[in-house]
Amino acid sequence: MKSLSRILLISAACIGLLLGCAPSDLEIVSETDEKQYQLAQDYKNQGRMEEALSAFHRVIDARRDAPESHLEAGYIYLRELKDPVRAIYHFDRYLQFKPNSPQANQVRQLIETAQKEFARQLPAQPYQGDLDRIDLMELVKNLRQENESLKRDLVNAEARVAQLESVVGSGRRATATTQTPTTVRQPIATVQVQQPRATTSTTPNPATVPRTHTVQSGDTLSTISSRYYGTPSRWIDIYQANRDRLRNENALKVGQEIRIP
Repeated sequence: MKSLSRILLISAACIGLLLGCAPSDLEIVSETDEKQYQLAQDYKNQGRMEEALSAFHRVIDARRDAPESHLEAGYIYLRELKDPVRAIYHFDRYLQFKPNSPQANQVRQLIETAQKEFARQLPAQPYQGDLDRIDLMELVKNLRQENESLKRDLVNAEARVAQLESVVGSGRRATATTQTPTTVRQPIATVQVQQPRATTSTTPNPATVPRTHTVQSGDTLSTISSRYYGTPSRWIDIYQANRDRLRNENALKVGQEIRIP
């Protein structure tokens, strides 16, 4: 063992002589004193980020530990190249070498920032269109059901009105032939009390609905539906009646004339 140690010392001395220095002058250069590290910092100050990144990588490849170069490379990947995955790798390497450094907490926060950036870059947008289409189909389904319910109410209301009108007509004919004028008024008045159409349905008589409407500022299909039908849900009927005039339900123009079905 002594012979081996002596051989190693002699070898170190020979290397020192070949390099022009004494064995006592041999020492390890710190990372920040590396020429490539200093060159990388110069590139970084000049805004030449890709060249700076290459120089930092050369320091990392040449040394067993290069925490400062890993940290600088992480900054460039995250802030300049928008590559959060590589940024996280270099920040992790820094924490492996300097877990208790004053900058450790800041580096952990940078890792969280990079993770959020990676999540933001995930391709969620292509699915958004399908979700919107499903919501629209559900809305159309609900509107159709509501429309069918309103149609049934309208049919029932019209039948009730016809029945009341028939009763009124029969009463008038009967009283005109069998009762005195003083007694004719009572059956008619009694039938008229039962007749009010407002109690049969909230749907207005189609004959009173204007056939056209001139679009005013602030109008939407829903507000127009509320104005003429008393409910915003019939906007789709108005839209369907004006497909030749409207590209979509939001294409109303002030002064434009549309049909009211």
